[in-house]
Amino acid sequence: MTTKFVNFLAMSWFISILICLVIEGSSFGASETSVISDLSFLGPPISVGGLFSIPTFNLNFFNGIYRILTWDYSFYYGGYSIIRYFWMATLTTGAVWGIGSTLAPVFANFFRLFR
Repeated sequence: MTTKFVNFLAMSWFISILICLVIEGSSFGASETSVISDLSFLGPPISVGGLFSIPTFNLNFFNGIYRILTWDYSFYYGGYSIIRYFWMATLTTGAVWGIGSTLAPVFANFFRLFR
């Protein structure tokens, strides 16, 4: 998965949000802002005795990735659902293949360590 492809997916995601604003005539809805907050990698920090904080992992991160890969936008339901299925068939397949081909050697090397 090249950086150009990741940039293309990010741009298509942002353009979809802009299309959502134009079609619905509204600002960001709760579903769009929840995806953005889910994609923040770090969760709320844990304070240790008021001296320092430890960052935590956001467990909703993978939920945000899932919602992006399934094109879960409010305007892609109803009459525009065919566009959603088109994006899922073309772009999501490529993204999952790219993520899988990138992470497969990482997991293979990780499990090779414990052999």
